[in-house]
Amino acid sequence: MSRIFYLAFGAAAGVVVVRRAAKAAAALTPTSLAGSLVQSVQEFLADVREAAAEREEEIRVALGLDRDPDDDPFESSGRPAGADAGVAGPGAAGAAGYPDNLDDAERTMRLVPGARRP
Repeated sequence: MSRIFYLAFGAAAGVVVVRRAAKAAAALTPTSLAGSLVQSVQEFLADVREAAAEREEEIRVALGLDRDPDDDPFESSGRPAGADAGVAGPGAAGAAGYPDNLDDAERTMRLVPGARRP
């Protein structure tokens, strides 16, 4: 009786080992590896596109490029709308967090990491 048990156990173990080995061999074929590599590259490129879109949106908001040209961001006082009279002064932060006395070139220089003046 024990011989039949060990014979059945050995046959079952052999089937499991052969199936796992075949699955591992199929995963290491050039076609499978290429498909996996292509999928990884596509996921990476999607992440890069998403990050680039987020960064572009940050830059557009900071520079005010999406602002409606018909809207006047300045009141009759010449200061940005909603600015508190006690807060405005030299070096006061504007809407994008930059001092009001910066020109567009200086704001761009601060947005681009590693940028230097010519």
